[in-house]
Amino acid sequence: MNNNKTTLNDKQATLNKTLRKEQVLKVAMKSPSGMKKIAASLSNPVRRKMDFQSISRKFTVTELWPEGMPLIFDRDVEEFTAVVVGKNGSLRYLEVEVERVELTPFQVAVNVRIPYTELYSRLYQVVKRTKERIEQGMALREDLIYFAALDDASTAYHPMSSVSTILTKDALARSFTPLEYERIPVQSILTTAHGIQGVRRWQYQDIDDAARTEIRQEGYIGQLWGANIYITDQIPAGSFYVIGPPELHAWQPFRKEAEVIPADLPSDLVLGFLGWEYYALVIHNVRSCVKGTFSVAV
Repeated sequence: MNNNKTTLNDKQATLNKTLRKEQVLKVAMKSPSGMKKIAASLSNPVRRKMDFQSISRKFTVTELWPEGMPLIFDRDVEEFTAVVVGKNGSLRYLEVEVERVELTPFQVAVNVRIPYTELYSRLYQVVKRTKERIEQGMALREDLIYFAALDDASTAYHPMSSVSTILTKDALARSFTPLEYERIPVQSILTTAHGIQGVRRWQYQDIDDAARTEIRQEGYIGQLWGANIYITDQIPAGSFYVIGPPELHAWQPFRKEAEVIPADLPSDLVLGFLGWEYYALVIHNVRSCVKGTFSVAV
């Protein structure tokens, strides 16, 4: 009996404390000075890592597509050479038939619910932070969808470049060649922190003075042979990709850009938010990317 009374007393005390906090908060919200005190008491959450930064759109042609218009594109006419015709010979001709491709869009959604009690028990703005996390979640899903497509496309035409050591300058140079041989300039290098570790371990004979200075000051080299280097933790640790310019690589048309809309459930005492976007993605040129692997245990 005593234990039951103690439990009931604890619950009542907790309820009373919550009600007092709610009453103080309501009173404070009625005056400018009270709002300033509330704002001053709010702080950022204690984070365990940096917020996720999406990068996949840097590799694709991204555009908002008009409503009702089919998601289509026409492939370029293939190269052909003239035929030498002898004197008084009949001329041959090639019939040009352009290939049209239509994409099927798909949805990306995040549904989040916040109990009412969270609004009054946290020291930071839960609603604002939740919206930020929803946007990050959709951006993360965009990256994962693109990275999966990139992994397939990068080995569909060009052979994979592999080294049993750290990521070397020689491995990157050999990965540039297949694209440049196809007259596709390399614009981006995508790798992981383990790849950048390899770059930091390059010796003086591998890079010039300017690049060594950049690595010492910034921790990594931002460009190599005119290509931008990007880092992500969403691909396998020992992988890297060499990618051509977006217009020769991939297309990402959006029917609806990412949007966060209310989706409350008052009967369940929760605030709700729905993040939603509707788009399509295609890597239309498998010649525009090469995959490579390196060792992370060296």
